[in-house]
Amino acid sequence: MHDKSEHEPSCGCHRKRPAVILHYWGRRGGGSEFTLSLAQHLRRDADVALSLASQNDSIEKFRSVGLPIVTFDRPSLPTLWRKAWSLPKELRKHAQALVSMKPDAVIVTMNAPFAWPFVNVLQRHGIRVLYVAHDAEPHPGDYAVVWQRVTQGLLIRQADEVVTLSNSVAKRIEDRIPASRHKLSVIPLETVYPTRRLNGAYTGPNDGPVRLLFYGRLLPYKGLDLLSKALEALRNQPGWRLTIAGSGPLEAEIGRTFAAWQQVDLELGWISDQRAKELLAHHHLLLCPYVEASQSGVIAQAMSWAMPSLVMPAGSLPEQIGFGRAGLVASTKDAEGFRHCLQSVLERPESLTKLSRTTAEWLTERQSSQAWLKLICASHGESNA
Repeated sequence: MHDKSEHEPSCGCHRKRPAVILHYWGRRGGGSEFTLSLAQHLRRDADVALSLASQNDSIEKFRSVGLPIVTFDRPSLPTLWRKAWSLPKELRKHAQALVSMKPDAVIVTMNAPFAWPFVNVLQRHGIRVLYVAHDAEPHPGDYAVVWQRVTQGLLIRQADEVVTLSNSVAKRIEDRIPASRHKLSVIPLETVYPTRRLNGAYTGPNDGPVRLLFYGRLLPYKGLDLLSKALEALRNQPGWRLTIAGSGPLEAEIGRTFAAWQQVDLELGWISDQRAKELLAHHHLLLCPYVEASQSGVIAQAMSWAMPSLVMPAGSLPEQIGFGRAGLVASTKDAEGFRHCLQSVLERPESLTKLSRTTAEWLTERQSSQAWLKLICASHGESNA
């Protein structure tokens, strides 16, 4: 396992720019956000193209950046029975289109339906494949747990290189699949996220109450039950307002829990890209009461807007925020520890000014890494050997 969180020197690809294709056949959410961010991170030093499902909800957003896109009409579960017979042919046809672009590597940016068989097709054409493992195991309460676990295991074993986005995920994968150790690399998630704002601090009483945000999928491991317990003791305290925005199986439960809270605004359901930007731009502190975690794409998005995060001491969340550089870590992984940390912020809201500045600085440090380019250049060197 190679930790590539430190700054890397230039990879020295002098003969020509390396070429890479980013492959993502999911529909929306964190996979799309990460794929687009990685494409924009790499395009300065590499020729980047995209392999996307034609059903991707953000396809126009991808097109707006001006990179070549090859789309694949990915069967859905209701249509799979009709298209199963032609799927192998369609996978070969799409692979041939990518091969004709002569990439040095294809990066599978997240597991998605049919990613594993497609990797096999690519490798039969001599294409080097890198797989990004966002999590070691599906989160509690996540969808299609068995499918995720089995197909990711196949991808990890098949890929030429495996990239994790935090050290804890790498360690867990190595423990579960020891043979993967020699091809594991760690590149922090936020390395590829852009700076959208350098300061989003609370400016004082004239700015109104401290605006708190919970944003993302509403799943059991996100600790929303602990959040309600933590806030109960602060319910009659002025000076704060919380927005809970997102979709997921807990929507109805969250609606019932917080319906009578005057300080809580609920936006339950799918959040558009535009609305997500507005939420991140107009809040002061991201709340992440997760009881189980690897790393969080929402935290990386918040960093883009210079918004610090309050996290539980779970998984790689403390590592992701630089153990306090880009936010705060609750002292204990329970409602009381989270409440105590949030209380300290509400008592000294001016502390958010410094936290916002150091959040932007932490992101800048992460962005300076050339680890992704170095991995691609290793493939580039092999293809030119």
